[in-house]
Amino acid sequence: MLHETKTMEVPLAIADKVRTLIKAYEAKETFKAERKIVVYNLISMDNLSCEIAVYSLPQEELLDTLRFVYELSGTNSRFITKILAESRKNPKKILSDAHRTSAKSLLFNLINKPSVISALREN
Repeated sequence: MLHETKTMEVPLAIADKVRTLIKAYEAKETFKAERKIVVYNLISMDNLSCEIAVYSLPQEELLDTLRFVYELSGTNSRFITKILAESRKNPKKILSDAHRTSAKSLLFNLINKPSVISALREN
């Protein structure tokens, strides 16, 4: 049986918007897949190794992983929101030592929450 496809012309602006939405979705899914791998690796370690790994993350990877785990955890932390918002506004800005230390300890604590582990398994 042959299937015939019909195409229809759409305005260029709509086609561009659809392409942009598709690219954004693909980028989001790629980001999620990369972060899942990082989080699974951290979860599979013992506590000391996990803490050392978290503390050795570069700033960009630390913030990306923190954002991913924060969204998974469902917690509501003004401090994490503030750090992530500041990093979005100015991605080149280096975190202060206090913010970096706090972000690392928050990430380490969030990774060990049961809600994060169950959310990872659901996705």
